[in-house]
Amino acid sequence: MPGMSIDRPSAEQELEALRAERQQLLRTLEFHERDRQLLAFEIHDGIVQDMTAALIFLDAAAEGASFADERDKGACVRGLRILRDSLAEARRLIQGLIPVVLDERGLAISLENLVARFKSDHGLEVDLTTKVNFIHLTPAVEMVVLRIVQEALNNVLRHSQANKAEVRVTQTDHELRVGVQDWGVGFDPAQVKKTRYGLTGMRERARLFGGTTEIDSSVGKGTRIIVTLPLADAILQV
Repeated sequence: MPGMSIDRPSAEQELEALRAERQQLLRTLEFHERDRQLLAFEIHDGIVQDMTAALIFLDAAAEGASFADERDKGACVRGLRILRDSLAEARRLIQGLIPVVLDERGLAISLENLVARFKSDHGLEVDLTTKVNFIHLTPAVEMVVLRIVQEALNNVLRHSQANKAEVRVTQTDHELRVGVQDWGVGFDPAQVKKTRYGLTGMRERARLFGGTTEIDSSVGKGTRIIVTLPLADAILQV
């Protein structure tokens, strides 16, 4: 209307609001990382230690036991196998909870360190390719990229039955594409339960920064996950 003035935030005010929002998000992510580490300690020092002790006692008892019925012996063997598998799964969960480390030399080095750990800890061969024009992103974005790659590789270990994966991180225009692929058993994405928090976590992390997540998989044909993140406000140093 004539004579009416409308107060609009200036470009500087909008930028300051965006910075404050990102700082708050970074603090939230830092708290989240700390909680994950504490949870890893709790699982390792509590559940894993108790399960390990139980397995030792039960193995010793089963070795000296005599069974009146072969079915009882079979049940004992199956129970011990389930306990061993559960213990291995708990240890894999701990590996997924331990903090990722941001290397001061840049995101590419942080990714190299992460995939090297998967090879040394699990024997998973990971072919890593990074094609970017920057050295660092903002810490919050770097943390999200590392967590997405870590979760995707954990899924390869836990579900794909593959012993090799490929990680490609490439910069295209103003976007960062993070791709993780395996050639394992695959799955039907439409049948994935909502309790599969790994895939949900990847989507949510990307969404927090205005990104998208694509999951391409089918039974018997492996899995490819592509996350795209905008870089407009993410680059610190070229």
